Amino acid sequence: MGLFLFLGMPSLKETLCKNVEMNNEVLRDFMSYWHPLEITKGEFISEAGKVENYFYYVEKGVLRAYFIKDGQDRSVGFTYDGDYSGAYDSFLTRKPSLFYLEALTDCKLYRISKSDLELMYDKHKDVERWGRLFNQEILFKKGFHEINVLSYTAEERFERLLRESPHMIQLVPQKHLASYLGMSAETFSRLRKKTKL
Repeated sequence: MGLFLFLGMPSLKETLCKNVEMNNEVLRDFMSYWHPLEITKGEFISEAGKVENYFYYVEKGVLRAYFIKDGQDRSVGFTYDGDYSGAYDSFLTRKPSLFYLEALTDCKLYRISKSDLELMYDKHKDVERWGRLFNQEILFKKGFHEINVLSYTAEERFERLLRESPHMIQLVPQKHLASYLGMSAETFSRLRKKTKL
């Protein structure tokens, strides 16, 4: 789940080609398997306990991934314009998802099914390479987030959020950001007031 750029949101085409050069024929074929989907604020595209059949690209909107523990939901990530999204572990393993993926705003998405993605991997070496590089990126970001939560104080995590993803303050409700950073809503509010946001 990558960084958001305000100037010129990347299109699905640009995002697919970000790490791998594909010739026009391969790219056209690959893109033809991504189908548009619109959902409204509050809708779910993935639910805990269900197997995820699709992987998504967010053209417009904000999605939140979370799980429920001890009666409280805990945010694990956010995706927004120009980013990929989904219960990717469930999509790959065909096991029930451990978390929910909810629209925080109305969203315009593209999605590809597991069977279609596998077909593309078998058909085009460039698409298979895209998948390999994408998986590497996901593993890196997961490790980075775990280190961030376990190794830094609440204040340091908040400062990193402001430095690396300041747009999140406007996009995501405070309670969800606090949960994502592993702190109470009160601590988040205090740190926000301290920085005069």
